[in-house]
Amino acid sequence: MALYSIVIGIWWVRLRDYFMKRGRDGGVLEGNQRLAAIALTGHMCDVTMGMALIPISRHSALGSFFKLSASTTLAFHMLTAYTLFVLVLIHGFIYVAWIPMFTSLPAQLRKIYPVLNPTYLYYETWPGNSNPLGIWRSSLIFTGIATALTMLVIFVTTLPPLRQKHFNLFYFTHLFAIVAVVVICLHASTMFYCTAPGTAMWVLDWGMRLYELREKLDGNIVTLGNGWYCLTLSLPRGRLDGCACTSPLAHFYIHHSGSSIRELHPFTTITHLATANSISPKSAHDFPIQFLFRKQATSLRPEATPKVNGSWVAPRILARLQRPKVQWTEKVAGLVDKEIPRPSEEADPVGSARLWPVASTSSRRSSLNPIACLGNSHAMANVSLRLEGPYFTPADPTRYHTVVCLVAGTGVSGAIAIARAFTNIARETAEACDIGGRHTASKESSHSALEVRIHLTAKDRPRIDLYKTLSSIRSIDLEGDMWVYLSGPNRFIEAGENACKNVAGVDWYAARWDI
Repeated sequence: MALYSIVIGIWWVRLRDYFMKRGRDGGVLEGNQRLAAIALTGHMCDVTMGMALIPISRHSALGSFFKLSASTTLAFHMLTAYTLFVLVLIHGFIYVAWIPMFTSLPAQLRKIYPVLNPTYLYYETWPGNSNPLGIWRSSLIFTGIATALTMLVIFVTTLPPLRQKHFNLFYFTHLFAIVAVVVICLHASTMFYCTAPGTAMWVLDWGMRLYELREKLDGNIVTLGNGWYCLTLSLPRGRLDGCACTSPLAHFYIHHSGSSIRELHPFTTITHLATANSISPKSAHDFPIQFLFRKQATSLRPEATPKVNGSWVAPRILARLQRPKVQWTEKVAGLVDKEIPRPSEEADPVGSARLWPVASTSSRRSSLNPIACLGNSHAMANVSLRLEGPYFTPADPTRYHTVVCLVAGTGVSGAIAIARAFTNIARETAEACDIGGRHTASKESSHSALEVRIHLTAKDRPRIDLYKTLSSIRSIDLEGDMWVYLSGPNRFIEAGENACKNVAGVDWYAARWDI
C-alpha cells in the first residue's frame, strides 16, 4: 500500500496536469482526467508486474536473506499477480469508458488524442504518421489486448477447482507469462525497467536449475511394504558448497524421464544433509540421501459396455478419457514392483529409517545399499534420476526446548529428518564430553528423549484430536519454548494450524506443497 501511495502521489498530479493542459489547449474539455487515470493505472501495472516476478525464483536471494519460506514468497506472488490482473482490467475498462467521449468529438478535435494511442500526439502516430514508427506506435493497443488475454487464460487456470485437478495445465499455462512479459514490454517501455530485476532473477534461477538437472544420479528403490518405498541416491558434495543452512528440512525436485519427460515432483529428504555431509569421508565425491514415498492405490473404474441396440456407442476417445490417470509415483514404484514379489507386511517407515545408513564410503555403489541394514529382504531396483536442489526451509527446531512433529502419510519424511538432526546433536555432545574427560552425556542430553506416537485412522476409527494432543504436551513444560512441525494432507495441516493457534506459546511451521 505504501508503494502504491508513492506511485499515485508522484504520477497522478503530473499526469492530470499534463492531460488537462493538453486538452484545454486543443479545445477538449471532457475525458482528460480519464486519460490521466489510464496512464496512472498503466504505471501501477508496471510496478505490480515487477513485484510479481521477483519471488518466483526457487533460488531466491530474497528468500535466503530474509529467511522466508517458499509458502510465504508464493503467497506474495499470488497476491501481487491477482492485484496485477485487477489493475489490468481497470486499465482496460477506463480506456473503453473513454472511447464514447472520443467518438462524440468533432473530427477536428479527434486529432488531439489519437484513439489507438492517446499518449502520443496526432502527428506522431498513425494515421497522422504513416511511417513504420507511427504505425508501430498505433499498434500498441493490440499488444495490450494480447497481454490482457494471456493474463485471462493464466487467471482462469489458477482458480482452485481447475488448478488442483489439472496442475500440469496450470503450470504450463503459466509459461505463457514469458510471452506476456515480452509483449507487455513492447506495449509500454516503462514495463521493461520494472520487470528487468525479476526477469533477470528468473533467468538466473532457471540457469541454476538446468545446471543441477544436467547430471543423472544413480541410486535404487527399495520396497518397504504396504505401498511404501525408499529411494536412495548419491548426492554430489558440491551441491552443498557455499550453503550455510543447517536446517534439517530440505527438499528436492525429482525428475525421472522414464515416468514423465515434463514433470518434476518435490520430495522432502529424510536425510539430515548437514550431518550426512559432515560424517561422510572427505575423500568421497558424494554421499547418500534418501526419500520416502508411497504409492496410492488407484480405484479402477468399470469399463462401460457399448450399447449394441442403443442410440449411440461410446467413442474410443471418451473411453480413454475415462481411464484413471497413472500417477508419477505409481510409475516410479513400478520399476521395483517388477522385481520378485515378497509377502506384504505392515510398513514401519520410522523404524526402518533408523536402520538406513547416513555415512558413505569411497565406492558409490556400496554406499547405496540400504538392504544390508534392513532386517528382512526387500525387492530392489536400480534407477537413474535427476535432482534439482536442495532447497532448505528456514526453520531451526534446535532453538526450542520442545519440538513436536504432527505428520500424516508421507509427511513423516520431515519428522525423520528432524529426529536425525537431534540424534546427531546428542552424538556430538557425547563426543565433546568424552574429549573433555567426562564419559557421561551432558545434563541436557540426559533429559532429551524421543517419543513416537502412532495413531491409525479409518472409517471406524476416530481422528486424532490435535488440540488435546498439543495441550497435553504443552502442559508438561509450560515455561519452555515449543515448536510444531506440520506435514501431511491439507485438511490435516489446517487442523494442526488451528490447534497451534489455540495453544498459547506455540510456534509452528506448516509444510505445504500445493498452491
